[in-house]
Amino acid sequence: MTPDGTAVENIADLVALAIRLKNEWFPGETTWGPWFRGHAGADWKLAPKLYRASVPRRGIRIIEDEIRQEFTMRAPSLTDKGPQNSWEWYFTMQHSGAPTRLLDWTEGALIALYFAVRDSKGENDAAIWVLDPWWLNKRVVGEREVVPPGAEIGISRQDADRYSAWLPDRYSTAKLPELPAAVYPTHTARRISTQRSCFTIYGSDPEGLEKLRHETAAHVAKVIIPRTAVPRIKEQLLVSGIDEVTIFPDLDGLGRFLITVLQSEADAK
Repeated sequence: MTPDGTAVENIADLVALAIRLKNEWFPGETTWGPWFRGHAGADWKLAPKLYRASVPRRGIRIIEDEIRQEFTMRAPSLTDKGPQNSWEWYFTMQHSGAPTRLLDWTEGALIALYFAVRDSKGENDAAIWVLDPWWLNKRVVGEREVVPPGAEIGISRQDADRYSAWLPDRYSTAKLPELPAAVYPTHTARRISTQRSCFTIYGSDPEGLEKLRHETAAHVAKVIIPRTAVPRIKEQLLVSGIDEVTIFPDLDGLGRFLITVLQSEADAK
């Protein structure tokens, strides 16, 4: 039974819940585990950035294709990384903050917890979503699998092609599938590896996961983090070595971490 609406008050509660779900959802699969996503607001919906805006007059698909074209045209001069195919470009867009149909998840429960409380002032409840991506793909694609469709090596073309409908060529007239699918990225950036990133890619329905969540025996759950628990959890994460530099291993991450150190000193006065 999924723990929808269960509250966690500390790191230990979340770890215990994650282990319980792993055992319930993946009996006999020692290397499989749930995916997690942190929300600073418990009332936030599971919707990718592209679908959070009002639907433009010309249609969301046209706008998305124009955004993809602009990004792939201008990005090469701004980075020394070279995505090899459409999937890698799309993952790079997501991690650069561009609007896509991708929704970020992580294989690390504490990483999701960090994102849930990171910017919280303790004024509202936060939440962590938990997902069984193998259940999702069995429900949507018909295969209990999660693959990296953008990988050039180590994956069969047949496996990758099952997900091609979710990322058609720009300006293609092909219809998107209705519901989202779960995919692994190729690790083209250090942040993807550090955050143990994984994704759901949405189809035509902006509320796809929200609808699936309410199906009988759905392996999607929302865990509540009471606002009163936020300061304690932040302290526990810091002691556990989960901070801005851990999540963002670059100079910008270090700079933001030192800002929090300064703020903590100021608050201690």
